[in-house]
Amino acid sequence: MYDYSKFEITSYCHVIDQGYLQGFEQRIGAQLPESYKAFLLRFGACYLTSAKINLVAPDGQVFSDAPYEYGEVEVGVFYAASFRETGRPDNGLIDRDSLNEQYEEYTLDYGLDPDYIPIADGHANNIFLMKVKGEGVGSVYYWLNKRYCLLAHSFEAFLDKLPFVKIQTLEEYLDSVSHLIDGDLKKLERRKTNWLFQQQSSRDRYQIKEQGEP
Repeated sequence: MYDYSKFEITSYCHVIDQGYLQGFEQRIGAQLPESYKAFLLRFGACYLTSAKINLVAPDGQVFSDAPYEYGEVEVGVFYAASFRETGRPDNGLIDRDSLNEQYEEYTLDYGLDPDYIPIADGHANNIFLMKVKGEGVGSVYYWLNKRYCLLAHSFEAFLDKLPFVKIQTLEEYLDSVSHLIDGDLKKLERRKTNWLFQQQSSRDRYQIKEQGEP
C-alpha cells in the first residue's frame, strides 16, 4: 500500500465507492490500474498541496513548450468519478473535477486519443493523463500542447516524483525548542501537548491517514 502520509491532501468531494469507478470504467471500456483506483477511493477529487513536477521523462528527456511552459508544472486537482457516471446520489463533486466530464471534453472537443484519460489539471488546457489501453497501461503523461509526454511508468512512480515537505517528528520538534524548555517538565509537557494537538488538527484537515486505515 502506498504511503500517502507525506502529502497534505485536500478532498473536494465526499467518499466515492467501487460503484462510481465501475461506472466510469464501463464508460471508457477499460479497467483502471489498482493503485490509481485505491487513490481515488481514498481521497476522491483532491489536491496535493503545492505539488509540482519537472517535465522530465523516466529516461531523462526534458519536455518544453518554451517560452510558455517549461521546467516545473504545478499538479492541480485530481479528478474523480461522479454520480453522473453511475446514476448514484450526488457526492458533492463539481463537473469541473469529474473524470467523465473531462474525458468527454478532451476526447470530443480537443482530440485526445481515447486510449488516455485525463487525471489531473495542469497549466491552461494542458493536463495530466493516464494511458488505459494498449501498450504501457498505467503510465502517466503530460499533454503539452497536444504532445504526449511520458513522465512515469505507473501512477505510484508519478507520485514518487512529486516533492513534499518533511514533517518534523515530536523528538525533532522538542530538540529544536530545548533551549526554551530548559529542563522545565511543565514546559515540556505543554509543548508536547500543543504539538500533538496541531498535528492531529492538520491530519483531520487534510484527511491524512496511517497505512491500513480505511
